[in-house]
Amino acid sequence: MFKINEVKIKRTLQKSKISEYCINPYLGCLNGCLYCYASFIMQKWYHKNDLWGNFVDVRINSVENLKKELRNKNNIEIYISSMTDPYQIVEEKYKLTREILKTFLSEENSLFDKKFEITIQTKRDLILRDLDILKDLKDITIGLTITILDEEKRKIFEKGSSETYKRAKTLEVLNKNGIETYAFFGPILPSISDSYETIYKTVKLIYDSGTKIIYFDKLNYFKFLKRMKDISYKLNLYKEFLKSENDLYLQELKFKIKNIIKDFKDIDFHILF
Repeated sequence: MFKINEVKIKRTLQKSKISEYCINPYLGCLNGCLYCYASFIMQKWYHKNDLWGNFVDVRINSVENLKKELRNKNNIEIYISSMTDPYQIVEEKYKLTREILKTFLSEENSLFDKKFEITIQTKRDLILRDLDILKDLKDITIGLTITILDEEKRKIFEKGSSETYKRAKTLEVLNKNGIETYAFFGPILPSISDSYETIYKTVKLIYDSGTKIIYFDKLNYFKFLKRMKDISYKLNLYKEFLKSENDLYLQELKFKIKNIIKDFKDIDFHILF
């Protein structure tokens, strides 16, 4: 059973190293991704005894706060979200992300003619529900994380996320509607998504959607040691997963990516390791 709490926060716009401001409408994430860095950051202070992926705090006054905070804000960068998926399953009920976007749109259409640079990253196709708002925002970029092609393994590592093909289709729909997109291919999982063939297929899936910006990242095995150790033993991949911290392995992985990219015109790619 999921543990869902309704809570109030002091501020919605939070200063961040990722962007000028970040908004996290939820604390916790029911996607339950095994490799998620946010779990280790948050569970130092919150939900220490709860299993990651089984709890979420719904920040029910996020929109109310934001309306006040935007009164004196213009031309700011906002990232949604740094510590959670803004379109995780509880968003279907609470619609906090939708109302946040409506608030930005209302401010942009006000007499003050404001503009905001908004970036959203998600693993769920629920974002297409808000296409009516997204199309009208002045500066919006949307990223979909695409990590695992094998659906059975995706269910293990990203249990609450949308199927990979749905994420690719989401990118396609966004691109057809003139919305700037990118894909985040990460973490690349040793023996699961790191072969030449799998990387090629993943890049092609993204490229065929119309998205031409791709970020690649590695698995930080030691950062996620306990969780990765448990699952890698279950999958008989313990030694394979250790490769993610090996310099020679990472050099070879970079070499694969750079060679694969040569087959795709106009791709803007970034290797983050």
